[in-house]
Amino acid sequence: MRASWDKGKVMRTTTEEVRGMVRKWLLVGLWVLALACAHESRNVGPYRLVVGFLQNPAFAGYPNSLDLRVTTLEGKPVEGLEKTLKAELIAPNGERFAVELSPVHNQPGYYRGWFIPTLPGDYAWRIAGVIGDFPIDETFTRFFHSRTAVLNPGEYSVPRLPSQGR
Repeated sequence: MRASWDKGKVMRTTTEEVRGMVRKWLLVGLWVLALACAHESRNVGPYRLVVGFLQNPAFAGYPNSLDLRVTTLEGKPVEGLEKTLKAELIAPNGERFAVELSPVHNQPGYYRGWFIPTLPGDYAWRIAGVIGDFPIDETFTRFFHSRTAVLNPGEYSVPRLPSQGR
């Protein structure tokens, strides 16, 4: 009888450990999925572009950057695109702002373009130019995971200023 109880206890502990590991991996998977949803990826000819904001969520009045990754469909990073691509941020009011692409040090195929969004709302990225011999002109609009691309920081400030109300 005692041996049976010991086996049951060992089995129960093992099952609990497995459940705990499964929970941890599910949380890691959800976290990775949330990060992936903050960027929009698209195959364009023989290339894959992944576009988003570097800082998510983004807040009006705070510095941010284009986060652009370009690879071949096989996953090989594409370098030198700061010379052949143009990136343009389209604000909620329709104003367009050209950002200067810069390669990210020690991260082939990654590019940044710094800016400060001044309005909350939905933004878009237009990426145009040439990758290799392949011309592209793509607009990305679903690269954020909050209700809008850029949030009003006043809605998240604590304590609220008297002018912000409750």
